[in-house]
Amino acid sequence: MKISLIFAALLPSLILLGYVLYQDRKRPEPPRLLLRAFVLGMASTVLSTFISTPLASLGVFSCEPQGIIGNLRLALFGAAIPEECAKLFLLWTILRNNPYFDEHFDGIVYAVCVGMGFAFVENVGYLCNAGDMWVHAGIARGIISVPGHYAFAVLMGYHYSYAHFEPDQRDLHRILTLAAPITAHAVFDWILMVSDASGHPVVSGILSIIFLVGFVQLQKMGRADIRSHLTKDDNRFI
Repeated sequence: MKISLIFAALLPSLILLGYVLYQDRKRPEPPRLLLRAFVLGMASTVLSTFISTPLASLGVFSCEPQGIIGNLRLALFGAAIPEECAKLFLLWTILRNNPYFDEHFDGIVYAVCVGMGFAFVENVGYLCNAGDMWVHAGIARGIISVPGHYAFAVLMGYHYSYAHFEPDQRDLHRILTLAAPITAHAVFDWILMVSDASGHPVVSGILSIIFLVGFVQLQKMGRADIRSHLTKDDNRFI
């Protein structure tokens, strides 16, 4: 396997992870735990198949070309639910007895480490399957797919921290810890799938615009979540 391909698959994850770690520079987490979270994120790609494979066997979704409903089932049961459940389980294993999980922003930090580990392994698979077009695939995924996984991770970590640190809102945020990233992930994938399958330039164009607007809003939401938790943590140390 080409070293350049591995680097292209890893670079977008490292850039986004570096951004989050820079935001956490005042009170950083132990590097060994961050590395462990990243490696567990890589392992979550395998763990997710233990959910998606039985669902596919039961006919809940199909990987074959589908219509609007079929693509929705594929996006939800073939990607969003298995992947986000696997990520959350491994995030929980990192944070459940972690004495360093003492700030709101820490939930986002560890969730992004897990999410970027997942995105890296997924990227390797897609780039290997792209053959001679792996450079183009790497650019496209670096612009769209990896930032998508990053935004899903920020959502998960944001609500995970709320559920941990805010007892009066715990039940709601426990639900949102999984529901928010699953919903965002499913809609994200579904629009892309329907756009690719439509075969009509006008429909594809409209869906592409809807996707880009939603994508930008998702990234803005992620930045707002980061600022919110950083502000909470800074106020505690004033």
